Amino acid sequence: MDLTIEYLREQVIKMGSTVEAILACSLKKDVTLQETFKLEEEINHYHMTVDDSCFKFIALKKPFAKDLRTAIAIIKINSDLERMGDQALNIKRCSLKLSPDLPALNSLFEEVKLIVKHALDSFVHHDIRLAMEVIKHDEIINELNRSVIKETVTNVDAHKLPFDDGFLWIRMSKNLERIGDHATNIAEDVIFLESGEDIRHTKNKGLPPQS
Repeated sequence: MDLTIEYLREQVIKMGSTVEAILACSLKKDVTLQETFKLEEEINHYHMTVDDSCFKFIALKKPFAKDLRTAIAIIKINSDLERMGDQALNIKRCSLKLSPDLPALNSLFEEVKLIVKHALDSFVHHDIRLAMEVIKHDEIINELNRSVIKETVTNVDAHKLPFDDGFLWIRMSKNLERIGDHATNIAEDVIFLESGEDIRHTKNKGLPPQS
């Protein structure tokens, strides 16, 4: 195996594709839990091998400047992708116990799939502007999550929805919201990678210069 930046990028991009696949399966009734487990196991395998490759790359190649930023960013992205896989599996477990017909939750699901795709695309295409759009879009995810919780609590209080089902709706919504947070983390890592600017915890996340 020739440890190169291109190899590291290729591996984490493949992992990202698997994360998109498990997310797409999480609300599909015709996909079994066992099939979803297999995708999660594949993600876990990538998690270990990508980290191992990055550590070896840093130790053996002694990279600097953008190559070092790339290795560090990939380690962080790798961790976020692994958590996304876990949360998609949690969603799958919940969805098998009820029918996903809550409009607000379906809207949240579609928005989360979109933000994950855009976060990964921003990495693939070195696209700071797309990464910034992901960060701005995160508030839409948060608002949809609040809407799901509000609608669910209202229906439970009105005895239109059993408490156990309401709990599952909220749990699914929260896991989707967390996936959105991980996608935002990836977008922030892309900005760090491409510009050298760390925009985490900043009030005004303006577009940094691209280097």
